[in-house]
Amino acid sequence: MRRELAIALRCRVTWLVAALAALLIGHGFVLAIDLYSASSRSALASVLQTREMDPLAGIVRPTLGGVSLALSLLGPVIAGRTLAIEKERRTWGALCLAVGSPARVVLQKVLASALGCALLLVVPITLFVAFAAFGGHVDPIETAVAIGGEGLHLLLIVAIATTAAAWTRSFAQAVTMGILASLTSWAIDAAEGFAALAWLGRAIAWSIEQWLLPFQRGIVAVGSVLWLMCAAAIALVAAVAGATLEPLARKAVIAVALLAVGLVALASISTVRRGFDWSEQRRASLPPAAVEALRRLESPISMDVFLDRDDSRRRQIESDALAKLLLARPDVGIRMPLDESANALEAQRDSDYGRIVVRVGDAVRETRSTSRRELITLIFDAAGKKLPDWAQSAYPGYPIVFDGMRRRLLGLLAYFGLPLAFALVGVGLTHGRTTR
Repeated sequence: MRRELAIALRCRVTWLVAALAALLIGHGFVLAIDLYSASSRSALASVLQTREMDPLAGIVRPTLGGVSLALSLLGPVIAGRTLAIEKERRTWGALCLAVGSPARVVLQKVLASALGCALLLVVPITLFVAFAAFGGHVDPIETAVAIGGEGLHLLLIVAIATTAAAWTRSFAQAVTMGILASLTSWAIDAAEGFAALAWLGRAIAWSIEQWLLPFQRGIVAVGSVLWLMCAAAIALVAAVAGATLEPLARKAVIAVALLAVGLVALASISTVRRGFDWSEQRRASLPPAAVEALRRLESPISMDVFLDRDDSRRRQIESDALAKLLLARPDVGIRMPLDESANALEAQRDSDYGRIVVRVGDAVRETRSTSRRELITLIFDAAGKKLPDWAQSAYPGYPIVFDGMRRRLLGLLAYFGLPLAFALVGVGLTHGRTTR
């Protein structure tokens, strides 16, 4: 492991990438601070608006968006190097023979690569600590959940980059393949919210970013954890298959078989909806009494939402009412009938458009409201019951204005402090070395 760690951490490219990633993440953090401060100035004059000032959505999520971008575009440079450099120098076969197990060598290199990529997670953690030290509010549990999601993303990126290195012959090829795999997920994400790309939106279950969304809301989604870990495991097995010294044809057959089994496993996991709300004051959930009453309902619940991808009401109901309903009842059947057509339907909206059909057993109710209280009321009405107590502790909100010296110090830390620290550590560790 000492040799693998030296390859991962005692090379200039690792620290250069870390410095660039720190600058990218820091820029996102500073922008989030400025926008949050601007909103806080007006929120301080209104109690209702104060409750909307959520640091998880306003600070943590935008900053981790920079981490996700850096992992996708720059992570493969660090993660793919430890194995690819052996292929490029033609020392891979000798190393496997010396150790006696290609699988063991691959796992050691994956661990070293993961530690190298973990440098990118040091940046947001440091920035969040600084934010809290200067008076900002950061809930440790929900923030840890959000960072944990990026940790799973990191493991998947490392596994994908290692697989790319195992099946290619050079560092450049491995990095290119790793980045292309990440960009494929972004192409799928682009289909979400655009009716004209509905044909691509059917692959949304294979988007990495979609599986990371629950963590950014403080929710530990069982399906997301299992899907990301399973995808990483499949990539690692494929890496081991590609790294063996077997003939290429035999390795290809093994890889295809593994891919087929893995896709079936991922498709099965994608149906798991169970999640746990670890957000502060459980604000990602419905009121406690409503949650308990929903879980006591024995009849099956389903909804048909007649809204297309371009409609802002669709995004609002998915992120609010439906997300909270699924936390309480993961077995609720939700269908978007307009998604079943491959053609764009925004010019074909008729009198039925906008309907939300609620079914509880054999009872049916309809509405055009996307209000979560209205939808939950209809569910209980269809079940022949009254709406439970809707009381829920109000989220106080945490508005704060960063200006003057505090703003300058945070900007210096984000734009200069962390990038320069990575650069200096890299110079110290690689001084006198000629390793790329």
